[in-house]
Amino acid sequence: YQRRVRGKGTCWNRRGPGGWRRYDVDPSKFTRSLMMNCERLARSTTTDILSPVGLLQRAYEQMMQMKSPLLGSCTACIVVMDKERKEVSAANLGDSGFMVVRGDSVVYQSQEQQHYFNTPYQLSINTGRQGVIQDRPSD
Repeated sequence: YQRRVRGKGTCWNRRGPGGWRRYDVDPSKFTRSLMMNCERLARSTTTDILSPVGLLQRAYEQMMQMKSPLLGSCTACIVVMDKERKEVSAANLGDSGFMVVRGDSVVYQSQEQQHYFNTPYQLSINTGRQGVIQDRPSD
């Protein structure tokens, strides 16, 4: 999922984990809903400067407040580019990631976050299922 918000940067993340299919849950619905919330919030903000962590937090809170919360989880990465200040800021949770490349050199690469092998940090809404790890945007 990738969306360019004119003059404000880009929001994106990758698909949710397929393990939810064994519970008859479409993992893409959670991911799509989270990123649509991010896009809507980014477009509606009155300031030109966005906090990626704040944007992710608000989008996640909106999902938690739904009457029927979506089951699922996803890793997330939001990158905001401020052209005037020539700054890049980001929020990255889990094994999604980004790089800043200048010319032929990688000048920055985000780090993966994992609880243990093959278990990345991920946003989820825990509806009482045992074994569901629930990370937050601030993690």
